[in-house]
Amino acid sequence: MGIEHFPEIETFQKLPRKVIVKGGSSGFDAKGKPELRGIVINNIGHLIRDTVVSLVIFDEQEMPILNKSVAPNPSSIPQGEIGSFTFVLSDYDREITNYYLYASWKYDDSNW
Repeated sequence: MGIEHFPEIETFQKLPRKVIVKGGSSGFDAKGKPELRGIVINNIGHLIRDTVVSLVIFDEQEMPILNKSVAPNPSSIPQGEIGSFTFVLSDYDREITNYYLYASWKYDDSNW
């Protein structure tokens, strides 16, 4: 099989210059609690720290019904690196389907 049969590999140069949050698999953990896993990609150009990922869940009428936050692992992410996160919701009983994810962070200016 030649190289032309492989899909194009996404490079960081093609990604927007921001902190990107992507939700991955949604399901239930071993205890039957809804969970959502995902990644955080730092493409801002600098080391970031104190990263927090927030999850907002919406109902059928697009009204927010739940807001949770979690720190990804690691919470200090160098340029071009990826952190992962998992939300396990004990106060929600359905699969997480209609949601919005966003990240907050600070520049790591300790070496400036």
